[in-house]
Amino acid sequence: MEGKIRFRRNHVAISLAKVVGLFEEGRVNEMRTADSESSSSFSGWMRRLWHIFPSLAACSFLSLGCTPEVYHTRADAETYSALYQKTPGVENVEPADVDIALPDSLDLSSLPKTGGGESFLGAMARYERGAKVLPLDEALDTGITYGREYLGKKEEVFLSALDLTLARYRLAPIFRGSERVAWASDTRTAQVQQGVSDLVSTNTFARTESAGFNWLYRTGARISADFTRDFLRFTTGNSSVNQSNLAVSIVQPLLEGGGTTVTLEALTQEERDLLYDLRSFADFRRGYIVNLVTEYYGVLQARDQVKNNFVAYQGFLKSVDQEEAFAEEGRATKTEVGRLRQAALQSKSRWINSIRNYQNALDNFKITVGAPVDESIILDDKELMQLRIEAPDISRDEAVQIALVTRPDLATSADRVADAERQIKVAKNGLLPGLDISLDYRTVSDPGNTTPAINWDRRRWEGAVDLDLPLDRKAERNIYRASLVFFDRAKRADELARDRAKLDINDGFRAIEQAKSNFEVAEQQVTLAESRVEEQELRQELGQGDAQDLVDARIDLLNARNQRTSTVIDHALARMRLWRDMGILYVSDDGSWAKRLENESR
Repeated sequence: MEGKIRFRRNHVAISLAKVVGLFEEGRVNEMRTADSESSSSFSGWMRRLWHIFPSLAACSFLSLGCTPEVYHTRADAETYSALYQKTPGVENVEPADVDIALPDSLDLSSLPKTGGGESFLGAMARYERGAKVLPLDEALDTGITYGREYLGKKEEVFLSALDLTLARYRLAPIFRGSERVAWASDTRTAQVQQGVSDLVSTNTFARTESAGFNWLYRTGARISADFTRDFLRFTTGNSSVNQSNLAVSIVQPLLEGGGTTVTLEALTQEERDLLYDLRSFADFRRGYIVNLVTEYYGVLQARDQVKNNFVAYQGFLKSVDQEEAFAEEGRATKTEVGRLRQAALQSKSRWINSIRNYQNALDNFKITVGAPVDESIILDDKELMQLRIEAPDISRDEAVQIALVTRPDLATSADRVADAERQIKVAKNGLLPGLDISLDYRTVSDPGNTTPAINWDRRRWEGAVDLDLPLDRKAERNIYRASLVFFDRAKRADELARDRAKLDINDGFRAIEQAKSNFEVAEQQVTLAESRVEEQELRQELGQGDAQDLVDARIDLLNARNQRTSTVIDHALARMRLWRDMGILYVSDDGSWAKRLENESR
């Protein structure tokens, strides 16, 4: 059911004057025009608008000369502007951190070089001769500069900001322009005089120009204007015709689809999504640094295992030589010699396998930080020697309270509840009747006019009210009901996120305590295994030892040493993960990190 109500001319003039103000100044001016405003004033506004359109057409034509590089530059300028507006509201992210400009080629020439390769690496020692030593801080700097995963995450944030520029663009005047040129020749048979016919050719040149704009204003108003000019010239006879037309339309929803909340919803969500993506990037940076450190220590641990396996292998070789000498003297059996030989071969196999594992771990780390796989680098084993068992200088309850305040993912989960609540209001608007006020104005040139001039007295305007009763709102009803479900779901997700944050903190403290206890156990195991090996070696020298006891003692010592290295690394990483889960692992531009507890809200 629709109704239509006519409006007085002066009301139309006032509204169209507002449109021109919006078009020229980009904002709604205070209008103080009285109802008695004359139609000549209205025509003046239209004349201004008509003079603007040829300029728009010229601009549209000139834009054809824009190169892809120009569009590239403009897109970057808008996108980085959006990013720089949002980054101040996100901890641990600076404007430079989201710059996706490709870095220069990786140059590791400034790194120190090693001397000769270590003997425990076997044939791989040749690779380490003259290799560049990559310290942990340099590895982190390299990872956030050249790491493919890190660069890809920055590009995801950039693309999110790029989407935001399009959402903003849709709420600004969108101009358009076109031009069409055509030549035509029409040859027909015509009767020149009685009984005489001839072919007559008509040649024409036609040109159509069009310019205009559409504008979805923040109140929901849809404003559009269109100017067209048709030019036709008959080459034969040199006559021409110009026809011009200017049309302006305004539609303002009053109920369904009206209001800033509904109109700006898409833009609002895009703005908030970019903020969420920046928060996610802040979390990613923390996790990325923890993963890099984990992988760095993992390579050092693999190298330490090679060393431990080599020492164990050399010990077995020494025991085999001694046992063979005792066998020649009749002080040892072939069974004992064979058992030690078998253990030595197994130890050699473990050593060889550990070298391969170390090589693979090192190559994988190169890929992670973006270094070429064939680049001759090794990691600094001094970093492993500097690790210590240190307890956190904060209580578990304090850590939980800090995490609930500082973690970006918790801020996002809370904001998504607000998003869902806002979308309920938007869904409610869809249940309202449709009530739109529309204003239309059109003016044309005189028929057969030879100049491109509009006769402002030849005009037509109309004001109307369109009513759409809410008789069919099944889809809108379902959207509204779904929005209520999404709101409840968002609240549960927020509660779950907070519980998981508490779980992360509790598990972090447990991991630290577990690693500390395991380290203490490993220390005791190393001490005990070393005593057993010394005892069995002494018994072997005296010819009183048992081969199996010696084998077991050496294997236990090897496992204890590897376990000790593993537990000290686990303890250091557990502390880093705790700082990450608390939201206080701050990453600097060069990839280094710092624990920052000061100035945190409790």
